[in-house]
Amino acid sequence: MSLVSRRLRLLPARPRRGRDITPLTGSAREVETDDGALLHVEVDELDETGGAGAAGAPGPGRAPGEEPAPTVVLLHGYGLSADAWHFQRRALRGRYRLVLPEHRGHGRSGRGPAGPVTVERVADDLGQVLDAVVPEGPLVLVGHSLGGMTIMALAVRRPDLLERVRGVALVATSAGGLAGYDHGLPLLGRHLVRWAELLLARAAGRTALLERGRKVGADVEQRLVHHWSFASPVPPEVSRFAARMMAGTTVEVIADLLPAFSTLDLHGSLAALSGRPVLVVTADRDLMTPADHGRRIADAVEGAEHVLVRRAGHLVMLEHPGIVTARLERLLARVAGRAVVPPARAARPADPRAGEVRHAGHVPGGRGHVGHVGHVAGRPGGGVPGTGHVERGGPAPHEVVVPDVRATGRHP
Repeated sequence: MSLVSRRLRLLPARPRRGRDITPLTGSAREVETDDGALLHVEVDELDETGGAGAAGAPGPGRAPGEEPAPTVVLLHGYGLSADAWHFQRRALRGRYRLVLPEHRGHGRSGRGPAGPVTVERVADDLGQVLDAVVPEGPLVLVGHSLGGMTIMALAVRRPDLLERVRGVALVATSAGGLAGYDHGLPLLGRHLVRWAELLLARAAGRTALLERGRKVGADVEQRLVHHWSFASPVPPEVSRFAARMMAGTTVEVIADLLPAFSTLDLHGSLAALSGRPVLVVTADRDLMTPADHGRRIADAVEGAEHVLVRRAGHLVMLEHPGIVTARLERLLARVAGRAVVPPARAARPADPRAGEVRHAGHVPGGRGHVGHVGHVAGRPGGGVPGTGHVERGGPAPHEVVVPDVRATGRHP
């Protein structure tokens, strides 16, 4: 029995309790790119009647000459849609102008010309969407997975747009080096993507047959989605919500983009993001974009804050929506120049010898290392909780480890 089949047998059947999540909707826009792809864009307008209400988003009472509230652009990942930001969108809508583009071939966007698609092409799409939908004013760019890669590529391809960017959040993403990653399958995983590329290339012209096979195996597909997306129990409706998004992405679109990740290298673009608030969120059990890749991004961007969420998988914003939303709120507060409330520290571990990291503040010029994620490498207690000091073996100075959340109200 193969390793993959053994793991599938261990995955529990997903119970169908709880109502399905109803996707949010806004004003629909359609943007045609320079190569003829029709991209769907959702827009939630700022509620100007709210004034400077909750979250302090500047309303109509701004002082003369004061910069308006930024438009927040939420970019989803590979195989997903704008619905991936469901919980964050619900929390922020009305308080900020939200723009949610869907990548070509994803969600309600057209595929465009058939053939391979690069991350650079997706970045050019984003630039054209912003030209059409947000032609002026400050921006905060938020990207998950492919969305984060798109932002990194845009930084060097559209410096004119970068001048308007006041803040950036990169969630569960990578700047490159994915070709050697095993995706949670030792020995096999390093070859898995290449095998998938070859299979999809040979299946060209027979995608209808593959799509029928996906429908027949929908239950297996949902179990796979859950396994590679989440690292802790989530409500069944959240798992189904993610599976529906991925099922809505055709085999052709998957094949168009998949080869781009093996050769991706955006490390040279990271320095361009410095000089503004940057948040990097990683998940310690991410089987698609490993947490260490986010760590490298934060290392390369001066002043970036790195938040590592434990017991979290690739879809961390759906698995732990409260944590991701709170961190985005903090980022937006920094962009607006408002006071930021320090994050709550985790409870002291039952065994102090475990060396669990509670909080790491900023230490200029400091460096550290996390071994097993969420535990300090070297001697226990490598950081001094609450002081902002990090000793040798502690976490990096820009890193905050957030404990897993087990409260029943985690999903609003």
